[in-house]
Amino acid sequence: MTDQAVERTQGSSRMRIRALMGWGVSAQLIYVACQFVTLIGLTRFATVTEVGMFGLASAIVIPVFFFFGLGMRVNVASSQQSDYAFNDFLFLLSVSLAVGLALVSAIGLVSFTGSQLLILLILAATKSAECLSELCYGVFQRYDRMNLVAGSVVLRSIAGTVLFVALLVSGLPATSAFLAQFLVWSAVALLLDLRFATVLSRKKQDDSPHRSDRVFRLARESIPLAANGLLSALQGNMPRYVIAWLLGTTALGHFTAVAYAMQAITTVTMAAVESLVARFREYITASRNDALLRTFIRLFAGLALAGVAGFGVSILIGDWLVQSVFGPDYAGLGTLLAICVLAGILRASTLVLQMSLMAGRAFAIVLQMRIVSLAVMLSACVLGGMLAGLSGVAIGMCAAFVVFLFMLVRAVKTHVFRPVSLQ
Repeated sequence: MTDQAVERTQGSSRMRIRALMGWGVSAQLIYVACQFVTLIGLTRFATVTEVGMFGLASAIVIPVFFFFGLGMRVNVASSQQSDYAFNDFLFLLSVSLAVGLALVSAIGLVSFTGSQLLILLILAATKSAECLSELCYGVFQRYDRMNLVAGSVVLRSIAGTVLFVALLVSGLPATSAFLAQFLVWSAVALLLDLRFATVLSRKKQDDSPHRSDRVFRLARESIPLAANGLLSALQGNMPRYVIAWLLGTTALGHFTAVAYAMQAITTVTMAAVESLVARFREYITASRNDALLRTFIRLFAGLALAGVAGFGVSILIGDWLVQSVFGPDYAGLGTLLAICVLAGILRASTLVLQMSLMAGRAFAIVLQMRIVSLAVMLSACVLGGMLAGLSGVAIGMCAAFVVFLFMLVRAVKTHVFRPVSLQ
């Protein structure tokens, strides 16, 4: 191959990466903005304690569906088309989500009553719809159709948020607003995402009926990925469990509002790296360490710039910013905001390295590190909460992410930048 041909190939690859990330990040920026508006509506029309109860319900629902969602987007995007048919993934996910809904219902009946129980069940149903969309996104991503992912995310985000806020403003209870959001997300998942994924799979000759042997094999292979998702969600929500236990639901309400800064950073970062799973897989398979390293450098440089800017703004005007957005009940939380921004950058950095390991299908390796990291997170948050209250929990969270980041760096050096046999 001539030097000019090599340059053209590298240039084309860079353009594809920018396009993939552009679709994914742009859509998630809109998603983050819409979720932020939803949170503002909730804080303005509900008490701090009610916001805390919402945070606790989310902390229950998210880990359950991170497990029973089976990491389908990464699973589909990183698998070879010849391994499993689209209907294998769809059948397995349908069964798994039914079990997840049953589990959340059982937890809810034991732990919640009244409107709290209803919100928990609606959130679980909404998460099920999102898991179905995530499966379809994996299909779109496998065939580099990130425009379909972006369109779906933007549509359900904007429509769901507009209805949510409109119902709250009109004086209806939060349960009605959450129900409207569920209906929008379900309609997008069933009427648009599933339809387009089915059509695309058919065009790619990937529409054979599901087979029991393939489904069982896929289920076995998905367990490490699902367990990774569960531990990731438990790790991310551990501060909420600790705050609810040590400090109460009012403190959890404060944390739920302010910690959205961390969630926003990690959501956008996850969109960027999920858009690159198939590309990471290609680089790892071809031992293109230089291309993978360049991609890492770009991602970490962007995170560093965002972190410096966000942390600086939080230190300078954090108190005013939080109170202006969420109201007078959230005064004096500027320091907590700065710590949450730092935690968001640290967690986003771990996501980049995790996704490269996932692309290499090193699910079991990440799982082992997550178990250790979860124990560190629990210990650090409890110790921080006992010593310094809400800010102490956030500092403990940052310390746990630093430990996890060092573990991931070592794993990536060993299992990504050295030749390994890929399944």
